Amino acid sequence: MLKVRISQIFSHSMEDVVAAKKALDTGGAFEEIVQQFSSCPSKSQGGDLGWMPEGNASELLGKEIDQTQCGEILGPIHSQYGYHILKITELEKEQMEGGVSAETLMSELNKLFPDIHTLLFKEFHIGLPLEGYNKDETLADVCKAHGKQLSEVLHAVNAKVAEKSIPTITPQELKALLDSKSGNVTLLDIREKWERDIACIENSLHITQHNNNEILAGLSQDREIILIDWNQDRSAHFQKWLANKGFTNVRALEGGIDAWSDKIDTKLARYEIDEDDGYRYEDILAEDVGDDHDHHDH
Repeated sequence: MLKVRISQIFSHSMEDVVAAKKALDTGGAFEEIVQQFSSCPSKSQGGDLGWMPEGNASELLGKEIDQTQCGEILGPIHSQYGYHILKITELEKEQMEGGVSAETLMSELNKLFPDIHTLLFKEFHIGLPLEGYNKDETLADVCKAHGKQLSEVLHAVNAKVAEKSIPTITPQELKALLDSKSGNVTLLDIREKWERDIACIENSLHITQHNNNEILAGLSQDREIILIDWNQDRSAHFQKWLANKGFTNVRALEGGIDAWSDKIDTKLARYEIDEDDGYRYEDILAEDVGDDHDHHDH
């Protein structure tokens, strides 16, 4: 998947944009022509709209993008806002955390991420063929057959695979660690209070939006931390947040409290969460979430 940087010349006047295109065709410098003809606020940055994901850029340009198109100028293009001339100024291959590519075989992807068929159906309405996938069928082949944007599917799949790839500890390993009474591990319960009221692991700390600074201040950054959630549904996001704060030894309980109740402490009550009913847990993390690029009215 690519990240794309785009600059534009924009005007409400078709005559101005046509004149700008003629100037470009005769060798005029894009940045100079921006100053002469563009009325977009990006004019002060030479028309630069910043970096954007491949899918957003393809929608803006009205075509698929590949790595050979750096420097390409398109337009004039008419939109609901006015007239645009767009230039692809930079292209950068984006490293995807999950490691899934367009050429990943569906058979390999199924082993790596067994929930792939559920994800494809729920997010993109791509059903599993009755006869299964051919042995040489790739994710790109599936997207093409169903008319889906490959970059969007790759982004969604890699995000889910990355969630499942954080370091974990099995319930059995955690029990052995706790039984050893080494005292060098902290269990952080990242669930909501109502979940913890149903079932919790003894001596775990309930970390919330209100007490997280206090709890983390008492831990050294190399402290072994085990994250407890419902079924390992929230740990990836929280592990990254802790890593950004400098904590280097964080693992998730594999399968969460649900697996612990099933395999270790069977007296604990178990519960279900319907992830399709709009339920979301209280966000513990106090972080700034920014867009990949600035939004423009045109």
